[in-house]
Amino acid sequence: MNVNNLPVLQSINILQYQQQVDGSHNVLSFSSADDPAIGHEYEVFLSFSGTDIRKSITDCLYHSLIDAGVRAFRDNEELHVGEEIGPKLMKSIKQSKIGIPIFSVVYASSKWCLMEVAEMVKSMKEREQLIMPLFLDVTPDEVQHQTGSYAKAFSLHEERFGQEKVQAWRDALKEVVKLKGLELDKVANGHQGEFIKLVIAKVISELKKSYLDVGTVLVGIEDRVKELVKKLEVGIDDHVRVVGIWGMGGIGKTTLAKFVYNQIVHNFESCGFLKDIREMPGIIEAFKTYRANWSPKY
Repeated sequence: MNVNNLPVLQSINILQYQQQVDGSHNVLSFSSADDPAIGHEYEVFLSFSGTDIRKSITDCLYHSLIDAGVRAFRDNEELHVGEEIGPKLMKSIKQSKIGIPIFSVVYASSKWCLMEVAEMVKSMKEREQLIMPLFLDVTPDEVQHQTGSYAKAFSLHEERFGQEKVQAWRDALKEVVKLKGLELDKVANGHQGEFIKLVIAKVISELKKSYLDVGTVLVGIEDRVKELVKKLEVGIDDHVRVVGIWGMGGIGKTTLAKFVYNQIVHNFESCGFLKDIREMPGIIEAFKTYRANWSPKY
């Protein structure tokens, strides 16, 4: 049997191997992750506090992300349930590739923000979610050591929620500050417009790491991509789908498979793309190569 150019799109759960007797073809294969909460409906989750920044820099950042084609989610008070993060809000945090806590003077006064950033840290450790902290009118030192307005906020939280719960929030902030973030005053001299441009550029740069280079765009490929995506029925159930792409060499089969991959990769916890399998000595080597190129982040 002969297997030619076999790119494979997979979730973390199943590796599907499909053989064809002859003919030049590719096979695109995937299944959904077991946890329906896992996937990437959103690419960026914005966490912030205060009506002042909701109507200014955060609002501009959110709409700039949307305009740049990034699926962004921002918190809505209607999603808060009792004393805990609501299920929709929790799911949005888990699904996002990048969590962006926007630290301001009033950030720590919001228990919701502290819950959100703690959940981001959990997702970072469990799913390798990227966290990109932004510092507006506070410094990383103030956030890390919880001084100034943060000291007062945490003191009030401890009176209400107890030391154990609040300590988890403190630890989460310390974890986040260790990461490379952007400070408004340092990277843009306080100019919000320039700051937003830098944030957008960094977000897009990070997101591109999960996509495949497709090279020259083929004429009419959009319709074929839509047709394949429809056949794959992404998200309908957890069944494996296999779609064969037949044709002579050089007509763009692999390019088409890459376009489809880029179109639906955000729906999966982990994924991989395996090509030129006919040049490998056997399925074991193919599997090793697949695992080596597996993307656990996105």
